[in-house]
Amino acid sequence: MSETGPKDFFITYNHRDEAWATWIAQTLEAAGQTTLIQAWDFLPGDNFMAKMDEGLSSCKRTLGVLSAHYLTSLFTRAEWTAAYRQTLLGKPRGFVPVRVAECEVAPLLGPLVYIDLVGVDVDEARSRLLAGVGDSVRREPRLGGFPGTSTH
Repeated sequence: MSETGPKDFFITYNHRDEAWATWIAQTLEAAGQTTLIQAWDFLPGDNFMAKMDEGLSSCKRTLGVLSAHYLTSLFTRAEWTAAYRQTLLGKPRGFVPVRVAECEVAPLLGPLVYIDLVGVDVDEARSRLLAGVGDSVRREPRLGGFPGTSTH
C-alpha cells in the first residue's frame, strides 16, 4: 500500500457524498490516522476496480459513508459487501458504517452498530467519529436508583 505499511481506513462512498467522505478523511488524518479515499488517491487512468480491491484488501478497516445514495449504488454495494465479508470471516471491525443522512440501512448491515452523524453539529460529529473508530468504548457509569425498591 505504501512504504510505511497499510493505511488505517479505506473510505467507500457514493460520489454524491464526496463532501462527507473528504470531511471524514480530513478529520481522521488530523487525528493521526491514515486514509485511502478515491477523491485524493485515485489518478486518471487508474484501474478503478483494482484500486478498490487494493483498498479493501490492504487497509485495516473500511468505513462506509451511509446514505440513500450509497445504499442504492451498484458499485458501493460491491464495496460494502466485500468489506462486510471480511468482518464475517474474522477481520475485527472490518466494515464500520458511518451514517451521514437519513436512510434505511440494508438488512445485512442491520446488525452492525454504525457511527451516526445525522443531525449533529460539527463538534459532536467529530467527537462521534473519533470515538467510533477508536479501539475501545468510553464507559461512563452513572448512578441510578436501586431497581428493586418497591413503591407500594
